[in-house]
Amino acid sequence: MQTFSDYKKQLNFKVTKTYDDKIRTLVNSVNHCKVYEFDDETSDWQFTNCQGPMMLYERYLNINPQTGDIHGYQLIENEVDDIYETSQLTGEDGYRFGLMVFNRSEQVNFSLGISNDVKFINRQRALRSEENKDTESFFQVKVDLKEDLIILKSHLGQVYGFWIENEGERLLVFNLLKQFVTLQ
Repeated sequence: MQTFSDYKKQLNFKVTKTYDDKIRTLVNSVNHCKVYEFDDETSDWQFTNCQGPMMLYERYLNINPQTGDIHGYQLIENEVDDIYETSQLTGEDGYRFGLMVFNRSEQVNFSLGISNDVKFINRQRALRSEENKDTESFFQVKVDLKEDLIILKSHLGQVYGFWIENEGERLLVFNLLKQFVTLQ
């Protein structure tokens, strides 16, 4: 017999799959999260007007088990026809993990790919160099916990704060994100 928790996990997996078809496993979900972005000019957190359920998940990648190389980098192009913006999680694929917040406030969700694989980061820097972009502007993801915010510095240097009211859920998400950024 299927429990409500199992049903909820399956439903969250299916909804997330409509936005990122490379989802492999739904690692965790949180019922409510608010997303903030740090503003360097004001040295303050700005609410992004994004709040809703947060999904943390592992993604399928074509990885050579002997070398660890990611084969067949592919451009991610979401073509979901619905009311939500679908150009999320785009770019060259190589992200092992994903974070998504389904926005209840607006029709734009928050999504972030996570991979601190050195080969992936070096490849991204090489691609940026070919495009005459700053090669040092593709960083390793970093995560920290300050008071009530989980702080995450993205590959592109943006600093986001995730507010989760329940302390137990907040600590679980923080610890999972720490694992995401240390696994390669």
